[in-house]
Amino acid sequence: MSTVVPAPEPAAEEPRRRVGVRRAADHYALWGSLAASVALTSLLFGRFAPLSGGIGFTVCAWVAFLGLYALLVSRDESGLVVRDRLVSAVVHSLAALLLGVLVWTVGYVFLHGFAALRHPNFFTQDLSEAGPTDPLTKGGALHALAGTLTQITVALAVTIPLGISCAVFLSEVPGRFSRLVRTLVEAMTALPSILAGLFIYAVLVLALGFPRSGLAAGVALSVMMLPILIRAADVVLRLVPASLKEASYALGSSRWRTVWTVTLPSARSGLATAVILGAARGIGETSPVLLCSGYTKNLNLDPLHDPQASLPLMAFTLVKFPSRLQVTRAFGAAAVLLVLVLLLFLLARTLGGRGPGELTGRQQRRRARRSADDLRRMTLPQTLRKDPVTSSPALTRGVTLLAALALFGSSLLLGAAPRAAASDYRRISGAGSTWSSNAMDAWVSNVKQYGMVIDFDSQGSSYGRSQLKNGATDFAVTEIPYGLSDGGQVDAPPPFPTAYLPIVAGGTSFMYNLKINGQRVTNLRLTGATVAKIFTGKITRWNDPEVQRENPSLQMPDVAVRPVVRSDGSGTTAQLTTWMSKRQQAIWDDYCARANRPVPCGMTSFYPLLPGSTWQALSTSVNVADAVSNSDNVGAITYVEYSYALNSGFPVVKLLNNAGYYVEPNGRNVSVALKNAHINPDLTQQLDAVYDSTDQNAYPLSSYSYMVVHTSEVGTFTKDKGRTLAAFGYYFLCEGQKQADRLGYSPLTQQLVQSAFQQFAKVPGSEAKAFDPAQCTNPTFGPGGSNPYADSAPKPQACDQKDSTTQCGNGTGGAGQVVTPVSSGSGGGSGGAAGGTGGGAGGNKGGGGKGGTAGPGGGSPGGAGGASGGAGGAGGTGGPGGGAGGGDPALTGGGDGGSGSGGGQQVNADSVAISASAGSGLRHALMVIAGVLLGGLIVLPPLVLGRAGRGREGQR
Repeated sequence: MSTVVPAPEPAAEEPRRRVGVRRAADHYALWGSLAASVALTSLLFGRFAPLSGGIGFTVCAWVAFLGLYALLVSRDESGLVVRDRLVSAVVHSLAALLLGVLVWTVGYVFLHGFAALRHPNFFTQDLSEAGPTDPLTKGGALHALAGTLTQITVALAVTIPLGISCAVFLSEVPGRFSRLVRTLVEAMTALPSILAGLFIYAVLVLALGFPRSGLAAGVALSVMMLPILIRAADVVLRLVPASLKEASYALGSSRWRTVWTVTLPSARSGLATAVILGAARGIGETSPVLLCSGYTKNLNLDPLHDPQASLPLMAFTLVKFPSRLQVTRAFGAAAVLLVLVLLLFLLARTLGGRGPGELTGRQQRRRARRSADDLRRMTLPQTLRKDPVTSSPALTRGVTLLAALALFGSSLLLGAAPRAAASDYRRISGAGSTWSSNAMDAWVSNVKQYGMVIDFDSQGSSYGRSQLKNGATDFAVTEIPYGLSDGGQVDAPPPFPTAYLPIVAGGTSFMYNLKINGQRVTNLRLTGATVAKIFTGKITRWNDPEVQRENPSLQMPDVAVRPVVRSDGSGTTAQLTTWMSKRQQAIWDDYCARANRPVPCGMTSFYPLLPGSTWQALSTSVNVADAVSNSDNVGAITYVEYSYALNSGFPVVKLLNNAGYYVEPNGRNVSVALKNAHINPDLTQQLDAVYDSTDQNAYPLSSYSYMVVHTSEVGTFTKDKGRTLAAFGYYFLCEGQKQADRLGYSPLTQQLVQSAFQQFAKVPGSEAKAFDPAQCTNPTFGPGGSNPYADSAPKPQACDQKDSTTQCGNGTGGAGQVVTPVSSGSGGGSGGAAGGTGGGAGGNKGGGGKGGTAGPGGGSPGGAGGASGGAGGAGGTGGPGGGAGGGDPALTGGGDGGSGSGGGQQVNADSVAISASAGSGLRHALMVIAGVLLGGLIVLPPLVLGRAGRGREGQR
């Protein structure tokens, strides 16, 4: 007898919890990890490691959060749940990051453009009468808005028939050729917009002689929009159910009738979405409009003639001006562009949200009316029925379309800018220098009251010269004449006769961003050799002995010198390099040799960079000025026209002249220096005597900008245009020069104005006015040929003299009202590697103490202490490599001495600061040790407790 052992009952299966369900413990883990990560990162950044910066803090906190979150979730959940939670946290973090970037971008644009958007005139006026200093209640973006709508209309007129036809071909005619076309279309989607603009510019403007206009810009935009529309339409057409087309074929319809009556109507909403997506792609392009149309401040409703602006081009152009008002207008234009693009996408979403056969209420009512018409037509007697030919809906739509096209063409002809009569001014255009763009912008706005319409596109001197040579503009503005050799390449002059004439003078300034003990320096002084060494990489720290020696009343900080140079063809670069090639030739040639350029190295408009250089190289004057004015870019310095520093609110360097005085490049000092300029027969400038001027208040790096004009009728330049150009020139040579000083320039001298009058007499159609000083309101014209403007320049102060042991504290440039505290003398210098330590405290009201003694290789002895502050202590003997003694700029007496190997850096007795400067290896080691210890302190207790708890459960 066998015994049957009953099988054990299966254990009750533990209910499985859904991964996506959140419990209270999950919320505690999430928010607890977040709080712990912030606390941990705060300790790392504030106590244990010399870390700083908002981005670094966020990244470290995010990494710590992921680690802590995984640790806490792992205590209660399986590995699958931990991975799910981590992936979910990463995905949500990235989504929040992208959303934050989008919100920040849109918010930033609207925040900076709101000051312009809140004025109604921004939407009802153009910028033709608004200069760079006019308030935001004057001028607007009407010209750019109208240009954008006109150009996108032209682009759509080209793109829609071509794009939809190509998409139909790709979807309905499969084969080897259609595959090739599809490959080309996909490749065109990656086509850079600049290439599309260059293609249309070369074909329409250069080859066919079509003028730069809104039509050319619209055609260039269509090249960018076409592949987007074709790809989207191709996808939509392939989604049409094949059963619908088969039913049409079964009824005996041809392929093209099926496409026209079945395929296209079924994909109508998708095709509309494709069109709108293509329009959104083209509406924000800048480079095709810049090349094929050019910028203008004037409203132009004629797409066939003259430049026509657009919203992106307006923003791109105005943001480069030094005037903050123009920058605000640029952000306003960008905000309007964002709204247009947003509306297009909303329209695309609305149209694309309905599938085939889904009709709106309006379409349903129209279908009901058509059904009633069909019923009435079929029930009426034959004699009362309408003629099927004349009542055809297709014919009606065709007639309506032709009438609309005729109306549109008539509006273009009637709305075009009227062609001027012989006695009227003709519209002219120019391009060129950003150096003088602030003055040109003001003058162009002023002459609008006289009926002159001038379009000026400030994209750089090299750009202006090339545009004039290609016949795309009527004049150019540049600081570089044709025919000069630039790195072995000669910029050949145009194939037609031209003439140079000066338009405005100014100084090439050195704008900088420097702080000492958290306070901005506004009175920096440098010699020409020091400037050359800074822009050739010879001087890399601001506490270099040469810089310290030229600024005895400042304790120069141990901060890296960060040069910012121009990356584009710039007249400002040409002026700086011309000066260095003539007055600092050895330094400049050595730099060029290291930059793999031939020596001797002369003038260049493209600043050479050393291989592997970390210098910032940016295009346009406003970009380099903005880079230096960035509050985080302490130590930066750049070369820029004085007007940009003035409008940026930042100081400029006082440069040592041949008379032994440090002077800044204000208008009067520039005018004094240019009295020594030698004018060549063609009115180009020879500035050797300006560099070597012995006047006490002459700024050495002074020059003027040229305008290049036609002296014969050629291409599109006629006598009517020449008459307008000459009238514009007579204005800015006299009346316009009165604004030069206020804009940051220097008015032209009488000799230059007289020579310019003679050049304008050569322009076809010019009135050839005789120069009469009494009829010219230029501020440099005085009785007997005197120059009251230059004569009124104040003499430099004694503290600005080269051998002065102190320096002036008054600010310069845009920071002229900011005074930098200076000491009356330097304290003793501390020794270098082998020198002793000196310096002591003085009395409250005493005189200066004894300066330090210069040892072998040491710096210069310290000077006397201040008259009203504490006395300078006796300085120690400078050891090998010892720097110059320097006092604390916040004190009037002598302070701590300088450290060895060039210049003094004050070091506080702070453990974190000392460890941060103790070498990268020790700093990184301390950071790792601190992080490991802190992480262990937070992570180990939960792990130990968790393991102990699981051990107790096992014992049970």
